[in-house]
Amino acid sequence: MTDVLQQLKSSKVIAIIRGIEPAQAQPLFEALEGGGIKLAEVTLNTPNALQIIQMMRKKYEGRMAIGAGTVLNAAYADEAIRAGAQFLISPNVDQGMIERALAGRVLPIPGALTPTEIVQAMNFGASTVKLFPCSSLGPSYLKELKGPLSDVNLLTVGGITKDNAAAYLKAGAFSIGIGGSLIALSEIQNGNYQAITTYAKQLMAAVNQ
Repeated sequence: MTDVLQQLKSSKVIAIIRGIEPAQAQPLFEALEGGGIKLAEVTLNTPNALQIIQMMRKKYEGRMAIGAGTVLNAAYADEAIRAGAQFLISPNVDQGMIERALAGRVLPIPGALTPTEIVQAMNFGASTVKLFPCSSLGPSYLKELKGPLSDVNLLTVGGITKDNAAAYLKAGAFSIGIGGSLIALSEIQNGNYQAITTYAKQLMAAVNQ
């Protein structure tokens, strides 16, 4: 769990994968790794998500941290941990999910939007919280939150692109989660995985500038 947190701190980016087929997982993960991505989550509302997590965890052991997303409750947490997920992300604050993750020595990242929800997640044991959805409120809202809530690591998710990622990090984000702009399903359908590698490289360059 500590290793994953350190990896997230240093690389600052989680790729959010949703809606792919198992056969697309291998070339997609190769494209992401080629672009410098070190952490990726597969959302549990993706068909065969657990199978993909299990396959990619085995394939990328020691090279990339593989997690599960949309982990809404304790039951989903148990399934994801059995599949080998190294971190669990959700759009909500669920005490059971957080406790199951901690018991399994897996990093929980519950989702919250308001100060009350963020503190609730911290009280349940989460050190890292997903700020979601952040696209409509923007970096200025994050900066305001970090004033009184400086002790929590905030993963910002929702509308993140290579063009605004640096602004969120500058405003105080611990890390960012990026989905559709990086994991372009149209490019995957066309077999154009090089476009994903190119975007990932541009994203990482912006994050590390």
